[in-house]
Amino acid sequence: MEDDENDHRRKINTAESKLALRKINWLSLTGIHPVSIRKYETNKMQPQPPQLEKIAAALGVSYNALNGSDNAGLRLETVGDLMSVLMVLCNSGILQISGERGEDKMLKVDTVSIHLNAVLSSYLEIRYTTRGKAHTLSLQDTLLNIRSYKIFNDLLKWEKMNYLYQSALKSAGDNPNEATQAAIDEIAETKEKVELELQRSQILLSASYSN
Repeated sequence: MEDDENDHRRKINTAESKLALRKINWLSLTGIHPVSIRKYETNKMQPQPPQLEKIAAALGVSYNALNGSDNAGLRLETVGDLMSVLMVLCNSGILQISGERGEDKMLKVDTVSIHLNAVLSSYLEIRYTTRGKAHTLSLQDTLLNIRSYKIFNDLLKWEKMNYLYQSALKSAGDNPNEATQAAIDEIAETKEKVELELQRSQILLSASYSN
């Protein structure tokens, strides 16, 4: 976590230098108050995805250029690893989960659809062979079925917390007051605890895990 924060700060500092050279005002270009930018630089506050997107747009670079796209550290050996990969895919927008929400804000199991981002259909397709004959299938026509009920249910628990967190960020805007920021931080802390718990399992993927 500390390495990520330092990396964000280094990249924001680089970003500010570029904008300073262009003599562009942070507030007019991104809508983010200079005080918030300064807090990002000094590690007093971490930029959230909406803010990073605006800074990236101001610089004319990819969001990943600031957020970091190196996921080479990911592994896929345990059930905890699988949960981590699924969360990364959802956070990146590659994997999308939709459905009807209940009063507790969790998606109702019988309404859930898990699918790949439709934009990928323009570049990727599924190719398979039956009886020696090749076929293709558009990604738009495919749904992901998670065979393990526990993994499926755990993913929905995480999706609920992520939904609450993203909703809070959206409602708060770019410059939340202290009370709002405190509420967001509390949700973020709960979300992080859920994520850590779901990634705790050391059961090997090669082992039986069908429950």
